[in-house]
Amino acid sequence: MWILLLGLITACLPGPLINGYASSPVFLQPTEQKRFVEIVTIRTLLQTPGPYHQQRIRVRGTVTRLELHLDDSKHFINFVFYLKTGADRVLVFGRHDRTQGDIQMTTGRTVEVEGIFWKEREANGHRLLNNVEAQRVTFYPPLTPDQAARPSPLLTSL
Repeated sequence: MWILLLGLITACLPGPLINGYASSPVFLQPTEQKRFVEIVTIRTLLQTPGPYHQQRIRVRGTVTRLELHLDDSKHFINFVFYLKTGADRVLVFGRHDRTQGDIQMTTGRTVEVEGIFWKEREANGHRLLNNVEAQRVTFYPPLTPDQAARPSPLLTSL
């Protein structure tokens, strides 16, 4: 079932751009410039999906049912998983560019996903509800502190 679902989802990935965004999400890159994108709860997405349809959002939860598949070119990893908070869950899918480093996702980890929310979409004749086309997935909370790149104030005053 999961392989069929992944096949349906990857059929929606048209190449280097997905809806005007790069199709290769960058995993775990804390140095990338952050811009504000609305944080939405999974419950809000499920209860009122209309206002978020095809909008860029951020959502947090725990990774469940993770699947990773190397594409034919061997340069990208297609992924699909459920992002869950309590009993609520949304489907997340996307691609990872292997030239950007390893994909360090595992089931049971809490992550923040930034991407395009789809209330409903069709893939190969199948209707998919409440899913996120991931552009970026990072651990949450981040594994490295925000201040790690800067020298300690104590060291600079010596």
